[in-house]
Amino acid sequence: MIYKKTNVLWLTILIFILALELSFTQSTLMNWFVIFCALLYLLVLKKFSAIIVALCLPILPALGTYWSIVLHGTNQDLAFLMVLRTFAFAILGVVFSVGIDLEELLLVLEQKKLPSNFVYGIMVVIHAFPELKAEVVNLNEASILRGKKLHFYSPMIYLKTILSAFSFREQYTEAIYSRGFVEGQKRTHQCHYLHSKFGLIVILLILIIANLLLLF
Repeated sequence: MIYKKTNVLWLTILIFILALELSFTQSTLMNWFVIFCALLYLLVLKKFSAIIVALCLPILPALGTYWSIVLHGTNQDLAFLMVLRTFAFAILGVVFSVGIDLEELLLVLEQKKLPSNFVYGIMVVIHAFPELKAEVVNLNEASILRGKKLHFYSPMIYLKTILSAFSFREQYTEAIYSRGFVEGQKRTHQCHYLHSKFGLIVILLILIIANLLLLF
């Protein structure tokens, strides 16, 4: 059996707790702290394109929120807080998207007694995305050869993609059973995930500091 240390579960719990606390608190410092920690984490991972997306994606929603509050009220502090909260939520979402291996998270949760049917069903969907993307490209190219261009709003492209997804069902079912998957039976794991104690300490420190900032 292979043992592998992981922080995906701790990081997921941290993101969930911070997002929940940001929703019910009005601390400007806490929002700044969350944004700083999230950007630092992306910088450590060298996800520079993700940093650009995280900073640019919430600009329009943040501006819309700011002006709606300023024009219909007088509390500019609340407007600024909502702008920071918009950026904080967006950056946390980017961290979850690019900083967490979803497949690894699912396998960790399976070892935590999450039903295998659910885990492998989600994993099939994840692994099907590249094939579905390639299928969409093929459909678009075939339509162009016939003199018809399919746009993203064309119902036909979605219908054909769904029909193509159904054709993959039997292939994935056969692949799952060939790997020894039996519904309702206990599975053994080649890789056993161990939760990093250092990662837990770092995440606890972040939570403690974030909650201490609520006092200021």
